[in-house]
Amino acid sequence: MEKELPEGFRENVMGRGDIDGASLLAALDGPATTSVKINRRKGASALAAGINAVEELTGYEGLEPVPWCGSGFYLPERRPFTLNPLMHGGVFYVQEPASMIYESIVARHAAGMPPGLALDMCAAPGGKSTSIINALPDGWRLVANEFVPSRAAVLRENLIKWGYPDITVTNADTAAFARTPLFSIVAVDAPCSGEGMMRKEPVARTQWSPALVRQCAALQKNILANAVDALLPGGLLIYSTCTFNTTENDDNLQWLIDSHGLEPVELAVPGVAAGTALRFMPHITRAEGLFVALLRKPGALQTPKKSVKNLERILKGCRILADGIPEELAPFATDFDMNKYPVADITLETALDYLRHNALRLPDDAPRGLTVVAYKGHPLGFVKNIGNRANNMYPKEWRIRNL
Repeated sequence: MEKELPEGFRENVMGRGDIDGASLLAALDGPATTSVKINRRKGASALAAGINAVEELTGYEGLEPVPWCGSGFYLPERRPFTLNPLMHGGVFYVQEPASMIYESIVARHAAGMPPGLALDMCAAPGGKSTSIINALPDGWRLVANEFVPSRAAVLRENLIKWGYPDITVTNADTAAFARTPLFSIVAVDAPCSGEGMMRKEPVARTQWSPALVRQCAALQKNILANAVDALLPGGLLIYSTCTFNTTENDDNLQWLIDSHGLEPVELAVPGVAAGTALRFMPHITRAEGLFVALLRKPGALQTPKKSVKNLERILKGCRILADGIPEELAPFATDFDMNKYPVADITLETALDYLRHNALRLPDDAPRGLTVVAYKGHPLGFVKNIGNRANNMYPKEWRIRNL
């Protein structure tokens, strides 16, 4: 890593008595981990068959399971993901392994809850939203929100490709959701000082300062206050940051308990020390940095009878980027009926041409008209086959450019 760790950050780490500061600093100068997560609805058969089937599905060898997430797998080295059409088809997602803990938390602690509404307040680019979706039973709706418009567009793309039909993607201030307690689960992966990203993203080293830590902690409190107001009594709040300091983590967790009366829920997963909060640190766990805590709002959970109407009222104050999977992108949906349209299975070369948004030539015996193109049996989208060429209907703004 060319950029040195900030001196103030080093001093803070070495001054803490609760961690091995020297080992943490050494780990932050090492290589970052690389991992992928399988879409449980699109890759269910491969996950059930075992790691060899997952390797065959993804085309990657040398996979190792992530111990706290059954759909997650380490790669021995970083691979050219853009060249794998199945990533673009939402079959898998490239994600830092600690963040996959969201799937385990939701799967375990939402078990037995009646289907309701879940909210990811700071959702871009979509990694934790896709983990929540992997864990939610059918019948739940996830509202995934992002305040920054450019990041919200990326969120929309990733969630449409993931294909869960009961999603709403919004671009709004988190205050929009604080009007009515409506959600059974609220996730806040808060904007933070990014200390846990310092070996993965060099910019995290250049932007860090004590002032940024204080600024982020204040912003986090504002978002968390909105999250508490959006949460139903008896509902679950997941709070996480990708940073190490206690100001943004432990202090805000205690603030939620003292100021809002939330009750901490003990967390325990393989490979990480159990406690009120889980702390992923790269000198201890095979992951980047993450702090995550689970809290319950006092009361008995009851889904409001008018939850759909109340959600519609809340969404009137939001910019809605997607409400379900749009019809023109229907092949991405996990409930898409492959018998509804003719399907043309295409080669890797043709699939990459399709993802470049180039015109295609399908085999002469391919059906005319609206046709689904698929790679390894997984749909990538529509073309309109007119014989001498097939007009490409893949969204132009999603096209891959680095080929």
